[in-house]
Amino acid sequence: MRKIIFLPESFNVKTHKPQTHWMIDAALFAGFLVSFWLDLTGVSLHQWLGVAVAALAGYHLLAHWNWVEAVTARLFGQTSGQARRYYLVDAGVLAGFLTILATGLVISTWLALPLGNYAAWLNVHIVASIVTVGLVVLKIGMHWRWIAATARRIVSPPAPAGKTAPVRPAPAAGRREFLKLMGIVGLAAALAASNTLDSFTNVQGEESVTEESSATSSSQSSSSKTAVSGSQSSTACVIRCNRGCAFPGHCRKYVDSDGNNRCDLGECA
Repeated sequence: MRKIIFLPESFNVKTHKPQTHWMIDAALFAGFLVSFWLDLTGVSLHQWLGVAVAALAGYHLLAHWNWVEAVTARLFGQTSGQARRYYLVDAGVLAGFLTILATGLVISTWLALPLGNYAAWLNVHIVASIVTVGLVVLKIGMHWRWIAATARRIVSPPAPAGKTAPVRPAPAAGRREFLKLMGIVGLAAALAASNTLDSFTNVQGEESVTEESSATSSSQSSSSKTAVSGSQSSTACVIRCNRGCAFPGHCRKYVDSDGNNRCDLGECA
C-alpha cells in the first residue's frame, strides 16, 4: 500500500513564505524582550506590548497548527525523537505565554483588581516570564539552521527572473554561526531577565515601605488625637511612600494628579 505523506500547510512555500515567518518570529522575540524593560516602557505601554506579543504568539501557533495536530496524534506512537523534543519545548513555551497573559491581566491597571496578594501574582508573572524566555532561547537553538539560512536569504535575495547571477556556493551553516547567533540571543535574554529581577526587587521594596509608612501614619494620627492641647493643632505632612518614584513603571500605584512628574504617594498629603 502506497504511503501518502501530507506536509503541514505552514511549509507550503506558495502560501507561506519562510521570510515572512522569520520576520514575524523576530518581531515576536524582540517585543518579548522589550517587555522585560518596565522602566523603559512604563506600565501602560508594557501592557499593550504584552497584548501585541500574545497576538504574534497566537499567529505563530496558527501558522504551524497542522504540524501541531500531526505530532499530537502520533506523540506516543510512530514519530521521531526530534519531533517529540520540538513538541515538548513548544508546549512549555505555550504554557508560559498563557501564564504570563493570565497573571498580567490580573495585576493590570485595566482591571485594577483589589488584590490582597498582589506580590504573589507578580511573582508568578515574573517567574513565568523568565522561564519562558529561557525556553524560547532553547527553541531558537533547536531551529538555528533554519533561522540562519532564512536570514541569509533575506539579506541576499535571489536574482529576479530573466537575470543570471554568478553561481556561488551557498555558505554552510557551521559552528561559528551557531555560536554567534546563540551568543546574541542568550545575552539579550539574560540582560532582560536580570533587569526584570531588579524591577521585582524594587517593587517588593515599595510595597513593604508603603505598608510601613501607612502603619506609621496611622499610629501618628491616633497619637495626635489623644494629645490634643488647647492651642491650635498643626497639620502633619504624611508621606505614604518615601521611594521617590518620579515616573511610571516602578510602582503599580503610581499616580500624578497634579502633573508635577512626581508620584503623589511621595508628597505631603
